[in-house]
Amino acid sequence: MRARQMEYEALLVKLSDMEQTMREHLWMIEEQQRKKDEELIQMMAEQQCKKNEEHQKMT
Repeated sequence: MRARQMEYEALLVKLSDMEQTMREHLWMIEEQQRKKDEELIQMMAEQQCKKNEEHQKMT
């Protein structure tokens, strides 16, 4: 019976480690997506500035 209890506890530890790994992986993916979003927003802002400058030159 003690051996089963130890196996069960070992599985719980392994599950907890796997869950932690998954949380860390998800966090990394979210960070990468945030960076991509920020880059996209910056690029769009720069394009809008160029359009505004071109429009001002034409008027």
